[in-house]
Amino acid sequence: MAQPGAVEQMIIDFIRNQIAATPDLEIDPDDNLFTSGQVDSLGIMRLITHLETTLELEIPLIERVPENFRTVRVMAAYLDDRLATRS
Repeated sequence: MAQPGAVEQMIIDFIRNQIAATPDLEIDPDDNLFTSGQVDSLGIMRLITHLETTLELEIPLIERVPENFRTVRVMAAYLDDRLATRS
């Protein structure tokens, strides 16, 4: 299992480096990624694919809803729960 905060940091790093292409972008873990404009629908799909590959975890289509991916903190909690139930 990932260390506390590791999933949050992985998400932030991917958004900064791969989606926004702005390594020094300030991302508050509680900011709404969609309304802030930091991530669009294509970006979230890229992020989900990255997370599935990196964490070796499948995110079912039915769970790919804004409620699970609205903020970095919400997304990390969702993924931590999925990882915990996997083992």
